[in-house]
Amino acid sequence: MPIIFRVAIKPTPSIAKTQESISLSQMKSQSLIVNGRHDPCIAPRAVPVVEAAAAIAIFDSILKGM
Repeated sequence: MPIIFRVAIKPTPSIAKTQESISLSQMKSQSLIVNGRHDPCIAPRAVPVVEAAAAIAIFDSILKGM
């Protein structure tokens, strides 16, 4: 029988756009700027990760059955 499951992936937490935030230590408004390389879409990287996690789970269940 085929194994069917669903996967949910949360969006990337950081964006390159400047955002308004609040500094809790200084208690005043502050701009939040994220520098560095951030991928807007993680879907191409998610496929091999999900495949590997599924393989580990299947192999684990096979070992438990032995």
